[in-house]
Amino acid sequence: MPIKHRSLQPAAEKPNGEGWLANADQQKLVHFKPDIPTANGEWVILRTFHWRPPAYPIPQMQRRMLRHDAIEAWQTMLKTGWQRCAPPLR
Repeated sequence: MPIKHRSLQPAAEKPNGEGWLANADQQKLVHFKPDIPTANGEWVILRTFHWRPPAYPIPQMQRRMLRHDAIEAWQTMLKTGWQRCAPPLR
């Protein structure tokens, strides 16, 4: 099955808080996805990928962080050159 390349065009914002950021210089993608809330708070899963288009992203790491920390990380990444993007296609 051929791999399709999606450019780093900004993606439409999803209402559930899920999103992707890309950094072409570092060849990285980060996926922010809300996790199931617990009694301890709302969590977000961050998955980091190494990406050289047109190849499919290679997973590097995954971690959970509290929602307010994830929002702060998202804003910091945008300020330091990361760009919103659509998820990669297979």
